[in-house]
Order: sequence, then structure tokens, then C-alpha cells
Amino acid sequence: MKVLYVNNQYRLGGAETVVQQLRRGFPDSQLAVADGKTFPAEVRPLYPRTLARLHHSRFHGLVERIAPRAQWTDRAFRRLVDAPCDLLHLHNFHGRYATVESLAYVAQRKPFVWTFHALWGVTGGCDHPRECRRYLDACGECPQLGRWPLGSHDDTAAQLALKLAHLAPLPLQVIAPSRWLAEIVRFSRVGRKWHVHHIPNAVDAAFVTQLEKTAPPDRKGITILIVNRNFRDEQKGFPIVQSALAEWASPRPHLLLAGENSDWARERLSGWSCESFGYVSDAATLAKLHRAADIFLFASPAENFPCVVLEAMAAGTCVVATPTGGVNEQLEDGVTGFLASEISGSALAEALHRALADESLRKRVGEAARLHAAREFSEAVFFERHRQLYSQVLDTWHAR
Repeated sequence: MKVLYVNNQYRLGGAETVVQQLRRGFPDSQLAVADGKTFPAEVRPLYPRTLARLHHSRFHGLVERIAPRAQWTDRAFRRLVDAPCDLLHLHNFHGRYATVESLAYVAQRKPFVWTFHALWGVTGGCDHPRECRRYLDACGECPQLGRWPLGSHDDTAAQLALKLAHLAPLPLQVIAPSRWLAEIVRFSRVGRKWHVHHIPNAVDAAFVTQLEKTAPPDRKGITILIVNRNFRDEQKGFPIVQSALAEWASPRPHLLLAGENSDWARERLSGWSCESFGYVSDAATLAKLHRAADIFLFASPAENFPCVVLEAMAAGTCVVATPTGGVNEQLEDGVTGFLASEISGSALAEALHRALADESLRKRVGEAARLHAAREFSEAVFFERHRQLYSQVLDTWHAR
């Protein structure tokens, strides 16, 4: 089965991790990528390689005037209907590299599956509405302005109207990694007619292999690992971490910070012993950090089914997390992790205190999480669920 995966980036966060896993599970697959500076030879860029390099240089303005990136990638995306593959599988899509109209055009002309890594597809443009429910009626006067992917101009009503006009009537095949997200999509105005399939993300087998290579080192004191795609992104929860640690009494655990702008985060945790590792892209380094950590602290205010939590579980690292989105499906409080009672710094601090108070319980929880991740979130199950869905989609397409 030849699948063409389409994503915004080649390597960045959870969506990219999932795509790389699927490419291993379906070795005849290919990957088309819209954004970035350079790509491996086997990747199909939607923007020419030479232009992509120049676009990320001091010649950006000139290249954008001569060959506007969004217009170029939109045309290239439409041409994917003629790609030599059985099925297109779309991942991150925010209307930046192709329009909603082009998405509808492709979905009507090629067997098509779309994995939702957030909720952009059914809202007026935000990834996580949080308490806002305007997307159930008509967006506008958006409280999310300024949070990526939204800018400062409020066009959310127009974005929602476009999706209602072009996407809502289609019988799209959508994958939701969490039941939480699946229910939101099913009951949204845009997604009511869609076929929504729940397929949880899986633990990357390459990461598990790295964990098995060496035994954990001897630890001195308690070490907490915090992995964040970008510490400056409020959506990823660093303000909640700051709040949770702000009035911590001695002794203070040692902190390991991994992610973009980790040096910036270290400077804002005064009084704490911190090591900063920057953005970590390889499984070996991440596995080493988990072997050095007693606790994995996750503080995002809004998430789908985060791969970093699955990796911590697979490592047997005790997870302390905010009760957001699909995290509630990944962890059972006091059994496979420690969940805060609410999304706040004080609640997260209380959950962290519970994890630190009882070493034997903390170790039991970490081991239970490791076994649960191996049983419920294996790549073998993940691949088989996708294989079954692909076959179902193709059978339905050819029976039209």
C-alpha cells in the first residue's frame, strides 16, 4: 500500500514524530513537506529546495516577492491528486501552505485521511478553544487572538464560514488520537458528517530501543525532567511550571530542561539548579535524559494526546501532569501517573508534592506506566489500526 503523507514540517513536534513512525510502518510510503529550509533526499518538498533555502536567508523578501511561498505550495498541494500513491494522509494543516478550498478539492479527488493533532479543522482558526465555545455557533470576537496559529487580526468568523462551506459537507475520514478530541469533532458544526476514527498515538520504537541500551545511572537527589517544544510558547505551559515552582521550599529537586529556548527558561527559574539542553531531536539523547530523571513534569494547559507523555511512560519515569485533553486518557491518577486536580500552578505543585512524598509509590507508578504504555500504545497496534482504516477508506472509495 503506497501512502503519501503530507505535513507542514519535517521535524518539529508530536505530529512529526507520528509521521516518522507511520513511514516506518508503511515502508512504501512517501512524505511531502511544505515548510522548512532543508529536507532529506527522500522527502518531497512542496516548495523547491533551492527556493526553500533562500527563503530562510537574507534573501527572504526577494524570494517571497518573486515566488510567494503560500501560492506555490497551494498549487503543489492541489497537484497531489495526481501523485502515484493509493492514498493521501494529511497531518498538520493550518491553512498556511494551502487553502481550505484546496483541501476540499484534494479530498474529493483522492482517497484521503486527515489526522487531527489539534482542533484547527473545526474552529475559526485556533488550535485549542479551551473554555470558548464560539466555534459551535459562529466565531468572532475571539479570545485566542495572538496565540498561534491565530494572528492579531480577527478573521475567525470568516475562517469558520469557509470550513462550513467547503469541508462540512464532505464525508471526510478523520483520525483523532484522543477520545476527547474525537467527541469535540463529532459534535462540532464543521465535523458532524465526518467519519471520526479513534487511533491513539504510539510510543516510538526507536525511543524504546535507546532505553534498553544501558541501565539508569545512580541518582543523587531527585531530578525532574521538563521537555517543551518551545518554552516561550505559553500554550506549552511554562507559566504553569513557573507558578508551581515559585514558592517551593527546600530541598529543591534538580531540573533538566529540554526544548527550544530552554536557556531562556532556566534564567526565569532563579534559585533552582537547572541544566539546559536546548531542542532535543534524537531518541538517544532524550532516552538519556529520562534515565537521569525521577519525575517527568508536564504542564500544558491544552493538548491532544502528547507523544512526550507516552515517551515518559515508556521510560518508566513517573509523570506529573495537568489534566488536559487526552492526557486524562493516558494517565490514571495515582496508578500510572499523578494528575493535578485542575490546570493551575498550585494544583500542579500539589500533585508534584504527592509524587515526591513517597518514593516507593513513585517507583510503582512509573513501572505501572511503563507496562501500560507497552501494552496499550505499541507501534504494532498503531500500525495495524492504520492499515485497517486505509483498507476501509480505499474499499469505500472504489465502491463509489
